[in-house]
Amino acid sequence: MKNEIQVSGMSCGGCELLVTEALEELEGVLQVAASHKQGLVAVDYDPEMVSITTITKVIEEQGFTVKA
Repeated sequence: MKNEIQVSGMSCGGCELLVTEALEELEGVLQVAASHKQGLVAVDYDPEMVSITTITKVIEEQGFTVKA
């Protein structure tokens, strides 16, 4: 399943890397593409292994805000 999440607070490539690495550690996350310029994190994941709630929580734990 693919989902695009609006995220505020990412300001550079380092922010993108931080989010990408944190999400890639989750079992069930297949691919991550973060863009600080667009304020988006695109996540391809297996919904039977990980929930969007968990993915959102991990992004917020990195210090960023997920927009509803």
